[in-house]
Amino acid sequence: MTNQEKIENIIINENAYFYENSDDFQISNNKITEVFRTVSSIKTGNYLLNSIRLKLNQNEDIYYSICVFKYTTKPTFIEEELTNWEEEKIAYLLIVEIEDYIVISKKNISKIQDFLKQFKPLDYSVLSTLFVNDDTSFEKFSLKNLNVSDKAVREKTIEAIDLKENFSALGASNYLLNSLRLKNNDEKTSLMLNSSRINKFGKKNSIENFCFWSKNLVQQIKNHTNTSTFLSIFAEPQEYEALKDELVPISILFNFSNIYTDFEQGLINRVVIRYVIEDGEICDKEINLIDFLSKFERLCKVETNAGIYSINNTTSKDLEVKLNDKSITIRSQKLKNVKLIRDNGNEISITDYINGKNSFIINFDNIDLAYSNRKLFKDSRLIGSIPNFLKIFKLHNDLNNIISEKGSFLTTSTSFENNSLFGFVESNFLNDFDYFVCDDLSKEWADHIGLSDNKISFFHSKHKISNASASAFQDIVGQAQKNLGNLTPQDFQLESKRNVWNSTYNSSDGVNTSIVRCRSGHNSNQIIDQFKETIKNPYLRKEVILVIDFISKSNLETYFDNLINSVNFAERNETIQILWFISSLISSCQELNTEVTIYCKP
Repeated sequence: MTNQEKIENIIINENAYFYENSDDFQISNNKITEVFRTVSSIKTGNYLLNSIRLKLNQNEDIYYSICVFKYTTKPTFIEEELTNWEEEKIAYLLIVEIEDYIVISKKNISKIQDFLKQFKPLDYSVLSTLFVNDDTSFEKFSLKNLNVSDKAVREKTIEAIDLKENFSALGASNYLLNSLRLKNNDEKTSLMLNSSRINKFGKKNSIENFCFWSKNLVQQIKNHTNTSTFLSIFAEPQEYEALKDELVPISILFNFSNIYTDFEQGLINRVVIRYVIEDGEICDKEINLIDFLSKFERLCKVETNAGIYSINNTTSKDLEVKLNDKSITIRSQKLKNVKLIRDNGNEISITDYINGKNSFIINFDNIDLAYSNRKLFKDSRLIGSIPNFLKIFKLHNDLNNIISEKGSFLTTSTSFENNSLFGFVESNFLNDFDYFVCDDLSKEWADHIGLSDNKISFFHSKHKISNASASAFQDIVGQAQKNLGNLTPQDFQLESKRNVWNSTYNSSDGVNTSIVRCRSGHNSNQIIDQFKETIKNPYLRKEVILVIDFISKSNLETYFDNLINSVNFAERNETIQILWFISSLISSCQELNTEVTIYCKP
């Protein structure tokens, strides 16, 4: 079979990555040869097909290059390589050149990132509206949270016949649109906005028809005019290059869901730290991926010193944020020696993986900006929502007298001390409920739980000697967010609480007190029975109440006014983070139809 016959025998989906060659990068035969050589470094034997810069036909200014090769890899279910225990796979890479655009179709291909860096992915605002008109139906949204609260829902996927009809815009500005599937007449199209990929549902086509499909899309892209659509409810993309010089990172949250997914699916076999011993020999030491990544899965401060943006963490002192000309990345020479070994034998440093997947969210001292998915986004409603955010804060004078979270304990103690937050909560709220239980230190859902016929309230308390602590606020917001689902627990979850709620309180420092956990109500049996009945109430009210003594409402109002008016002040970075946490908490509660209140000092 000739090369042309092989090419005509190939059928592929209309599914490709589109890039703009805005810098007029010269694509030559030698460059394509180099790319093919790089991506096929793992091949066994000769290329099955290797054709470079073929002109589609005499009437079309379209060039395409394709390579197909075979490679073998160790199965994921064995530890060491064994003779004849190999999986055989076939990979292909198709590169189509259309005017000043590059179109990529591929399967089982890696090591192509350096080549793609020369080109610009389709603009988010263009790709997200390219196929949208008044009659478009939105069938599926994959959303990514811009908030840096580590306990917030990071990603979610929503499907319906048409999401325009039943998707609530509440809190939508906190999310960026990661991908979507839409329908125009009988034609379905899936768009991956973070990777510039367009996938038209339908039958497979020849390479020639694929090229024509690509050309039609390029013309559609070039002629496209951005307009406001239903998708405008989500976070707004910003021009990173125009704002780059004004950006000062203040915090970063790593999101490792992509690594975990690849690990679960066997695409990553193992993780090693590479080091050199005295005689120059290179050695690998295998490490536990989960334990390693857990050290980073929390909001980290970014500190600025002489133009270097250092990430505050306990593992790598040289970890920093790098503001490049067209994107933001992280770098660390130490972490570059941590290697992820793929199933095909290729390896990648953990920093390159994180940068490739853009597995982080960055906040800046520009209040409403966040960086994620290789794009800069703006929550256009964040600043304007500050007056409404402040409504959830209720001041209480007695919080000025608090000196601890739980107080001190004796074995004879039957209640929490009055000058503790726990004592404050019981003094002020216990009588508002039919049942009141202390759930602290017992795989807790909350520090206290209040229960009545039509209301369930979770109380979370946090003491800290501070004026405005973002880290303390992050802790209590995270505690509240991760337990929102427990406001309506299943029966087996309630059963796990029966013995705990019938016991007395044992303090974290080992004192077995006489404080009964059922602070109101005879025993846990009654509380559990009431819990089950309250959940069934069609007029059920769910409520989250935070009680803190490290924030003053009057100070917070001053800080927010300073943010709005661009006034520099010592607590600026802390206040920006607190603002994002408040936004995240309110959004999480709204999605689950839950009220939220924060009691603080005047």
